[in-house]
Amino acid sequence: MSSLEMENEIGRKKFSGHVVVVPYSTLGHTNPMLQFAKNLASKGLLVSFVSLHYDHTRIEKAREYLNRLNLAVPGLVQLEWIPDEIPPEVPIDHHINDFLFYHMHRTMTGHGLESLLLRFNASANPVSCVVYDSFLPWVPKIAAKLSVPHAFFWTQSASVFSLYHHFKTVEKWDGERNLPENLDFPCLGEFKIADLPSSFHHATGVPDFFRDLDSVTDASWVLVNSFDELECRVLEYLSRLVRGPILTVGPSIPSAFLDGGNPEDTRVGAGADPWEEPECVSKWLDSKPPLSVVYVSFGSITSISPNQICEIAEGLERSQHSFLWVIRPPQGHHDLNALLPQGFLGKIEGRGLVVEWCVQLEVLSHPSVGVFMSHCGWNSTLHALSSGIPMLTLEIWTDQPSNAKCVADVWKTGRRMKKGEDGVVGMQEIERCVRSAMEGGEEFAELRKNSLKWKEAAARSMMPGGSSDANLSRFTRELAAIAA
Repeated sequence: MSSLEMENEIGRKKFSGHVVVVPYSTLGHTNPMLQFAKNLASKGLLVSFVSLHYDHTRIEKAREYLNRLNLAVPGLVQLEWIPDEIPPEVPIDHHINDFLFYHMHRTMTGHGLESLLLRFNASANPVSCVVYDSFLPWVPKIAAKLSVPHAFFWTQSASVFSLYHHFKTVEKWDGERNLPENLDFPCLGEFKIADLPSSFHHATGVPDFFRDLDSVTDASWVLVNSFDELECRVLEYLSRLVRGPILTVGPSIPSAFLDGGNPEDTRVGAGADPWEEPECVSKWLDSKPPLSVVYVSFGSITSISPNQICEIAEGLERSQHSFLWVIRPPQGHHDLNALLPQGFLGKIEGRGLVVEWCVQLEVLSHPSVGVFMSHCGWNSTLHALSSGIPMLTLEIWTDQPSNAKCVADVWKTGRRMKKGEDGVVGMQEIERCVRSAMEGGEEFAELRKNSLKWKEAAARSMMPGGSSDANLSRFTRELAAIAA
C-alpha cells in the first residue's frame, strides 16, 4: 500500500478511535511502542506513530512490513514525523542525556506536535488519545492544551516505576540527599543502594521524567510494558497510588515469538532495527546441540568498557562452551579486533561467533541457546522471560541494576555476576558462572524451570482473553466511547 493509498483509505474510513503514539527516539523505547501501535491496530484503531525527522528515516523502512501486516487487521498504523534541527551525522544513541532530550523538548514544545494534532483533529478521524513515552513529560501539556486525553506509557518494568514513584511521593528525594545503604520497598522487599536505578547512586543527576513524574496523576491511563502475572503485587500496590487505571499491555513483542496468534508478525518493523543480521548466525546456531550456546549481548546503546570486553572474552574462552557474542564497539573504537585479546578470534573459531548485530528474539527462540548473558535492559529482560531462557546479568546503568535484582531475587530466573571493586566482572567470575549455567547444576535447573513458567505466563497474557489482551481491549473500548 503506497502513502497515497493509505491516505485515501484513512480519508474514506471512520475508525473506532485514533491514537497518536509518541516514542522517545532510541531503540529501547521506539521498538516496544511500535509493537504496541501494531497491537492497537489489530483491535481496529487508527494509530499515528510519530517520530522526529532524524529517526523517521529508519522507521520509514518499516512501512512495507507494516502495510503487509495491516492487510490482516481492521485498523491501521500510519507513520508520521515532525521536523527537527538534529544534524544527520550525530549518533543520538550516544547523546541521550545532553543532546536528545534537549532537541526533542525543543521540537515537541514548539509547534511541531501541536500542528500535527490540529491537522488530525480537522480530519475524519480526530485524535482520541495521545500515548506518550514517559521520557517526554512535556507532551501531556500539549495534549491538555487541545483538550485531548493522554496516556502515560512506561517502557520499563512496573517494579522500577514503583521505585521512582516511591522516591518521588514518599521519600521525596531531590537528588541531593544521600540514601541509606539498605532500603525496604512495598511488595519488593529489601534493595541495596546499588540495586536502584543508576540515577540514585551515581552523580548522573535527577532524570527529567523523574522531575515531572507528577504528570502521571493527570493521565487518563497508565500503560506498562509488562504483564500482570509477573508483577501482580506491585501492580496492585501502584493501582492505589495513581489516579487513572494502570494497565499492563505487554510484553510488547511480535506475536510470532510470544502467543503465536499472528505467525506473520516476526519483527517490530523491518526498519526499526538499524542493522541486518549476518546470514551466518542462523547457520551457526543450527550447527550446535540444544541448550549448548551462551548468547551474549548488551543492547543497542549500553557502553561496555574495553577492559570489561577483554574480561568477557577471556572468561568465555576459558569456559570452553560455545557462545554467540553480539558486540558493538564503544564510541570512538572502530576496529573490533583491536579491542579483543590478541589471537582471540583464532582461538574460539568454530566454538564462538562474534557479530555486530542479530535479531535477538530469533536467537533466543533457537533451541541451541541455553543461557543469556545480558545487561538486563527491560526489553532484553522481557525477551528472556518470554523465551524461557535463564540469564547471567552484567548490569551497567539506568534501570538495569533493578531489573537484575528482580531477575535474581524476585522472579528467580537468573544469577547476577559479581563485580570487583573496579566495577568490572572478572574473567574468573564469567568462567565460573558460564560453567554453572551450562553444566547441569541444580541451581540452573531450577532457574530454567522458573524461566519456562514465565514464558508460558507471558504467552497467556497476550492470548485472547489474557490479562494484557483484555487491557488492550478495554483501552480500545474506552477510546471508542470518546470517538463516538
